[in-house]
Amino acid sequence: MCHPSNNPDPGGYSPDDKNLSGCKKEGRLAPNTDTIPRIQNPANPLPPYSAMQLCSPARRSLAPALFLALLFVHSSPALGIDRVSLSNGDQLSGTVVKMENSALRLDTGYAGPISIAWNKVIGLTTEKPMRILLEDGRIMESTALVQADLLPVQQINPEAWVTGDGHLFKGEAALSLNLDRGNTRSDEADVDTAMEWRHLRHRVKLSGELEYDTTERATTNDKWYVLAKYDHIASPLRYYGAKVDFKTDRIAGLDLRFAAGPYLGLQFIHTPATRLSTELGADLVSERFTAIPGNNYMAGSWSLDCSHTLLTDTLELYHHQKGLVNVESLSGVILDTWTGLKIPIRGGFSTSAELKAEYSGDVGENIKPWDLSYRLKFGYNW
Repeated sequence: MCHPSNNPDPGGYSPDDKNLSGCKKEGRLAPNTDTIPRIQNPANPLPPYSAMQLCSPARRSLAPALFLALLFVHSSPALGIDRVSLSNGDQLSGTVVKMENSALRLDTGYAGPISIAWNKVIGLTTEKPMRILLEDGRIMESTALVQADLLPVQQINPEAWVTGDGHLFKGEAALSLNLDRGNTRSDEADVDTAMEWRHLRHRVKLSGELEYDTTERATTNDKWYVLAKYDHIASPLRYYGAKVDFKTDRIAGLDLRFAAGPYLGLQFIHTPATRLSTELGADLVSERFTAIPGNNYMAGSWSLDCSHTLLTDTLELYHHQKGLVNVESLSGVILDTWTGLKIPIRGGFSTSAELKAEYSGDVGENIKPWDLSYRLKFGYNW
């Protein structure tokens, strides 16, 4: 900043050589010949001032700052874009949806949603803060993760029930009907449902099935079962729980089978496309029959649940299985399986073609051990 003075200058400067700002014409600042009037209050007029240009000393002092500002703007990522750095040097951009089961889901505008193995991610930056759930249960928020594979991260942007801020309730119900009014009069109705409630590490499942068929007004199929389970999720791989199971099949002479006991579960795969889990346990079984004496025994139990999406949002293959084996008689095996193809429609509705197979090794005489059912079902998921 210069300071005007009325004293003669040794270099021949005089007050007449001052510009409108009070500085030398050859000093730090030099005026334009045109002046720009200020917006002024008529009651309090202000003198006009000159549009100033940077002289060489000022340009030299501000040039580095301008260069750094331009460099910062050029290197800053675009707003609204999240970036993922991979261990092989690649960088992906999009919107981070979540990370769970060791897979990061990134929604890209050019390739749609993609899944990235979490152990391949070394850096992550987002525009909005991420909610990060650590393996010890702590929750933090951040817009950046560096060397993410070294952090004990369990999930990113978890759902409310995972952090204890809410509950999850979901389920599905399906109906299969077959009405014949030709030479043979038959009615068939199959209904099945499954519900699940979750909060933190607690999970409750309730499922059931009803089959009732008639031919010429005579009952040809009358069976149902109900299964209730409680799980405690110990880790993404392991859980344990207890169950209670009721089943009847009046045509086969089974008035009631009751089974209850603990089990250990293993969740091998849990991704949006593929799921695979199994359970092993020990059950106390009590059976009551129509024509033969009842039976009580200890049994080993198992179950298998797997599904895989063959075509995204178009076709899903699934297989569910549960069984019992009498520890005193290995021939007394009881097996129920459901295998099918499921096609989502829209709005939670779906249709599926299913084969249900049941095997009972302890049935009485004149009763077939295998029972097969082919069904076309219409369902709704919520």
